[in-house]
Amino acid sequence: MTAPIEIRPVVNVEGCKNFQELERWVWGTDDLDVVPIHVLITALKNGGGLLGAYAEDGPDATGRMVGAAFWWLGAGMDPRAPAADAGRGTGKLKACSHMVGVLPDWQGRHVGLRLKLAQRQAILEQGLTDWVTWTYDPLYRRNGVFNLHRLGATCSTYFRNVYGELNDDLNRGAPSDRCQVDWWIDSEHVARDLQPMRPQPAWQAANLQLLPVRENGRGLVEPVDAPVAPDGRPLAVPIPPEIGVIRQADPALGLAWRFALRAALETGFGAGYTLVDCVHLEGQGWRYILVRDFL
Repeated sequence: MTAPIEIRPVVNVEGCKNFQELERWVWGTDDLDVVPIHVLITALKNGGGLLGAYAEDGPDATGRMVGAAFWWLGAGMDPRAPAADAGRGTGKLKACSHMVGVLPDWQGRHVGLRLKLAQRQAILEQGLTDWVTWTYDPLYRRNGVFNLHRLGATCSTYFRNVYGELNDDLNRGAPSDRCQVDWWIDSEHVARDLQPMRPQPAWQAANLQLLPVRENGRGLVEPVDAPVAPDGRPLAVPIPPEIGVIRQADPALGLAWRFALRAALETGFGAGYTLVDCVHLEGQGWRYILVRDFL
């Protein structure tokens, strides 16, 4: 029988040290990139938060912490504001969710979901904002499914190489392109997607604009180099099923996926589309779904 997992706030230096060790284990982070204690404490004392997921059989080195979520307060331009208001005081307070991670042995037990739900509750109880943002690498299909399909976050912002060259195990050797998602935690859209028996959107291939993809001679899925011209229908952008496998087998193909996804998402966002889902379409593989006029 697996030990129960408790989610609780980290409130002291010892808990911050445990989080630092968790960083090293989850992300393969070296000492230069571990979040310093003084930064963690300052964030916690100024409206941010750090939640730990603890299990009785968790590692001694992390103080039994098996997962964590870390965020702070920030500000940004409200993507829902009319374009004409850009630069006219449409800035909005938000929570910047910087890191959520779970140790490998505790993945698949809904720890990440519980951390995000606890984070949502903490931010709503704080009463300062209903907007949470974070970035993720859109090449990682599981993160796309979790952020968009499970949590109900959306995205209309793409950053090229936002962190520069990263040295951790997940990111080494590729531009650090990221999608910034918007999680409107008090919206009907999010409330619906968080329901255990939530209705599933019926994305039908016949009603979508499908960008092409193909399988190469080694059995790896690769993007097709073709112009992206959105025609008003929901746009179905292909993504690799397992980018880690592709990067190990063919680093050049991994980079090709980076640039193909960059072109498709930037073009879609520039044409007024919003990324709203990540699903597997029968006969078409894994796809991001972008729609017009969502906000």
